[in-house]
Amino acid sequence: MPKLMKYKKFTDTYTTYTAIDNGEEDKKITELCTINGNTYISIPDDIVLPEQAKQIKLEPVILTDELKEQIEEASPHIQLIKKRIREKIAKKYSIEDELKIIRNKINGVDIEKYTEYNAYIEDCIADGEVKKVELIAEKVVGPIKEEIL
Repeated sequence: MPKLMKYKKFTDTYTTYTAIDNGEEDKKITELCTINGNTYISIPDDIVLPEQAKQIKLEPVILTDELKEQIEEASPHIQLIKKRIREKIAKKYSIEDELKIIRNKINGVDIEKYTEYNAYIEDCIADGEVKKVELIAEKVVGPIKEEIL
C-alpha cells in the first residue's frame, strides 16, 4: 500500500521547493492535490526517498472524513479514474439503454439483461477501485460507486 504524506511547498526568489523522489521511472511519488496550502502526495511502499530540501517537511497524514472527501474532490488523479469508468460504461451502454434495462428490471422484464448489465457495471467499478488503491491507500479514499452511477 502506498503511503500518504503532506507538506507545504516553499518558494523563494528563485526556486519552488517540492518533494522529490529518487528519479526511478517506476518508483515515482504522485502529487494528489493541494488543500489549504498542504500538498498531499502518494509514495509507493517500495520507494526510498532521497533527503529532501531543508524547506520540505514531509508529514504522515491523519485522515478525517472531511479530509478524505476533500482529497477525493481535489485530486485530478481520482477524478480521471472516475471519468474513465464512466467512459468505459458509456462505450457499452448509452444512458437510454441503461434506463431501459433498469425500467425493464423493475417491471420484471428481461431480468437476464439486467443481470448482465449489472455485472458489467460492477466489474468497471471494481477495476476503478483497484486503480485507486494502487495510487493511494484504500483507507484514504472511500468507494467511488455512488459517484459513478
